[in-house]
Amino acid sequence: MAPKVVIIGAGIVGANLADELCSLGWTNTTVVEQGPLDLPGGSTSHAPGLVYQTNPSKTMAKFATYTVSKLQSLKDEDGSSCFNQVGGLEVATTEARLHDLKRKHGWAHSWGIEASLVPPEECLRLYPLLNREKVLGGMHIPSDGLALAAKAVQLLVKRTREKGVKYIDRTPVTGITEAGGKVTGVVTPNGTISADIIVCCAGFWGVEVSKMAGLALPLLPLAHQYVKTTPIQALKDRKNPPNSASLPILRHQDQDLYYREHGDFYGIGYYGHKPMPVNAASLGRTPSTVSDKSMPSRLTFTAEDFAPAWKESQELLPVMREAEIADGFNGIFSFTPDGGSLVGESPTLE
Repeated sequence: MAPKVVIIGAGIVGANLADELCSLGWTNTTVVEQGPLDLPGGSTSHAPGLVYQTNPSKTMAKFATYTVSKLQSLKDEDGSSCFNQVGGLEVATTEARLHDLKRKHGWAHSWGIEASLVPPEECLRLYPLLNREKVLGGMHIPSDGLALAAKAVQLLVKRTREKGVKYIDRTPVTGITEAGGKVTGVVTPNGTISADIIVCCAGFWGVEVSKMAGLALPLLPLAHQYVKTTPIQALKDRKNPPNSASLPILRHQDQDLYYREHGDFYGIGYYGHKPMPVNAASLGRTPSTVSDKSMPSRLTFTAEDFAPAWKESQELLPVMREAEIADGFNGIFSFTPDGGSLVGESPTLE
């Protein structure tokens, strides 16, 4: 009999794992999700979707390249994929960052990712809205782009359901049963689901899930700021479809900022604020209904923390000076000591 696998969490990681198991011939997989399956309310539900493949780790770079290929392969009924390959541009506004981009270019070349170091004039050609006075150069990666993460999850769920994966949503996991040093099941308010293998794909809730198995997970949920501006004429003139983009994703690592288009307005992500740790247990149970603006992973925006980012954004992209912040939130993501993924078996429970 095929091993009974229970995956905890139906975000992009859990749904994709179910799909990978199907492709390898696994036939007895159940995915348990505490939120509604159409929008679970975790990090995937509010992720802005930037995919940047260059990484000092060859393994992580290859994972990112595979992710791009897989997102491109996921098609909905009208044939559109879950990836908008607009390319990526990281700009340097200091000499130190310019040297850093040369190092990153070396990684990209070594790992087989097409990339080029570009002078300020080329940066302006690729991204005409930049402030020429601030940019010293950049690195362009044509194959980077924007993932439609929530759409990808729904297509993965549909595909894996057709292959026999069972999904149980609006069902929190409250415990893990074990016997003889091995897991035997996942406890829910509706009963225990028998399991030979349990995989935690719960994102920042993974800290709480791991405690049920007696494991201290080296992961800290932290909030990260993201805002959307009011419409900007220069973006209106590009005639992007709603929420879509045609300019490259833009990274401004000198100030811990990144940018993407959402149709005729900008989305801005900021990591330069003070640390904002979150106790996942304090978030309570995910409601049965989740929306874009009401989900457990979306916390109240703290405008004072974003003020330096807004000032810097108006310097780098002068068209921002005609805009205001229309919406903002402090969104929860998972962070580990070395920034890498946590993958592997528990050292204390099989």
